[in-house]
Amino acid sequence: MRKYYKAEMDRQLRLTTRLAGFGMAAAAVLLCFTWYKFDSLCPPPPGFMRWAILLAAAVVAVSAWLAKAMAPRGYSLDDVELAIDRKVKPITIPLRDIAQANQLEEGVFSRSLRVMGTSGYYGHYGLFWSRKIGFFRAYATRFDRLAAVRTAKTLFVLSPDDTEDFLKTLGSLILR
Repeated sequence: MRKYYKAEMDRQLRLTTRLAGFGMAAAAVLLCFTWYKFDSLCPPPPGFMRWAILLAAAVVAVSAWLAKAMAPRGYSLDDVELAIDRKVKPITIPLRDIAQANQLEEGVFSRSLRVMGTSGYYGHYGLFWSRKIGFFRAYATRFDRLAAVRTAKTLFVLSPDDTEDFLKTLGSLILR
């Protein structure tokens, strides 16, 4: 049995993703405009400015692609593992390693600090810290109705669209 739970972005995340994408596109356009204007007003050493701007534009494009590729798309459960579905580097947690799974208290994640990762561009993922729950790994697409999955070493915060069914199914698989 394999069951999949989608992780759709909430309204706030869709808005911040669009704004960040617009900002990155504007930066790329500004770089191209600077290239055009600077090259005609004060020519730099041959080829230097072109390569510098192309490199900066490539960094912006790769950053945008990587942010989307590493964002959580959903979660799947089967008899062996919980998998966090991402385009790049999906994460698997063996069911035998899961000690506890429950619904996270409202507001804990929204008042946390990001230690390493991203929050607001295609998702909230990476290492975070909260006064109430300490360090945790988030792979979420919203701040409410979150599932907390604890292993011996790590606390994972997930955001399946149907949190109640996800936790019920996960609980029944852990008890086996």
